[in-house]
Amino acid sequence: MKVRVFRGCRTEEGQSQNGKYVEYEIPPQERMTVMNALNHIYEHCDRTLAFYVSCRIGKCKGCLVEVDGKPRLACTTLVKEGMSIGPLKRSRLVRDLVVEIGNHEQPEGKA
Repeated sequence: MKVRVFRGCRTEEGQSQNGKYVEYEIPPQERMTVMNALNHIYEHCDRTLAFYVSCRIGKCKGCLVEVDGKPRLACTTLVKEGMSIGPLKRSRLVRDLVVEIGNHEQPEGKA
C-alpha cells in the first residue's frame, strides 16, 4: 500500500519552507491506523520522519494531522491506499507532521 507524507520544516526566521509530499510503500495490515503507518515508515523506511506520539487512544489530540485535507487523529484513523498525510494547515509548522501546540481544529469523528 502506498501513502504520501508531508516533509518540510520551518526556517530559522520562522517561515515555513516549501515542503513536499513523499510517497512511501508500507505493508497492508488489517485495521492499520495512520499512527501505525507512520511508525512503520520511521522504523523501516526513514528514521528522519518527525511526528507526534502520545496517548494512542484518541484522548490527548496531540497526533492531529490532516488526512486527505481533513483534520484527523492519527491514532484512530484507518489507513487507506493512496492517502495523503500532512500537518494541520492552521498551525505553525515545526517539522514534517509536527506543529506548535495550540488551538487545533477538532477532527470530524473517528474513521
